[in-house]
Amino acid sequence: MATGQTTKDFERGGVTRRWLRALFLEDWTLKALALLITLGLWYAVTTQRAPATKRLHEVPLEFLLTDGVAIGNDPVDKVDVLLAGSQDKLAVLTARDLVAQLDLTGLLPGDRNPRLTEKNVSMELPEGVSIREITPRSLTLHLEPVTEREVPVEARFEGEPPPGFVRGAVTVAPERTRVRGPQSHVNAVERAYTETISLALRREPLALPQVAIDIPDHKVVPLDATVSVRVEIGEEQSEQRFTNVAVKTEANGPVSPATATVTLRGPRSVVQGLRPEDVRLVVTPGEDGRIAAHLALPPNAQGRVELVNTSPSEFTLNR
Repeated sequence: MATGQTTKDFERGGVTRRWLRALFLEDWTLKALALLITLGLWYAVTTQRAPATKRLHEVPLEFLLTDGVAIGNDPVDKVDVLLAGSQDKLAVLTARDLVAQLDLTGLLPGDRNPRLTEKNVSMELPEGVSIREITPRSLTLHLEPVTEREVPVEARFEGEPPPGFVRGAVTVAPERTRVRGPQSHVNAVERAYTETISLALRREPLALPQVAIDIPDHKVVPLDATVSVRVEIGEEQSEQRFTNVAVKTEANGPVSPATATVTLRGPRSVVQGLRPEDVRLVVTPGEDGRIAAHLALPPNAQGRVELVNTSPSEFTLNR
């Protein structure tokens, strides 16, 4: 009986030894590789979650101001920020994805030097990421009251019409606009200009219903962003003298003298295209008894050419 029991114990010990041998000695390369992968994953996860810091350069800076207060000088608009948090969350943050906001709502107009700390600078950061340091540590600001003023609007042009054509009257509507900004900047604005309008090679009048107002000082804004602009463009005016121009009444009756010398003014191509026989003076008696003379011209010139003077200047109706 004892011998049988001893045999069973020996067999069980052999199984255990074979199991242990298989566990530690067989396929040891695969087991070592698995162990290394496990250790690597553990290290990576532990490292990513470990506390770290990251410095971001040139993060855009915005200013939160009290209503009616504006910044009169040009402080820095970018800051460097040192952030603290886990490596995995810091790794995805870049300066172009963030905006730092400096709270200045408690400051009144005057020269101020606010410090930049995590208490008055806010950023939209992932949970667990915080601001550790901001550079520069302080700013120099000149805060001014916001004011408004009305200034004239002037159209601004570039280029010229082609030879033989000229720019005439310019109409801007409305003629004045209100501007708004820091007091010293608004007081320095004498007039507001429109965006540049090109007249290069234009031969016809130009009508623009919405032209943007462009004020060089970026701190001053027009309350009306656009105006309408009309520019008269036409041919250069020319004068020409015609002799032996027939003088008649409206009923083609005789007048003394029967001919006259006249000087006409109008678009160059129209005036230079007229012949003496195209021009006629028509005289009519006025209510005061004086004789008045006016031009009779071909349809293409009628209303476009004016009478400058006549010689002689007085005429008599033959009865």
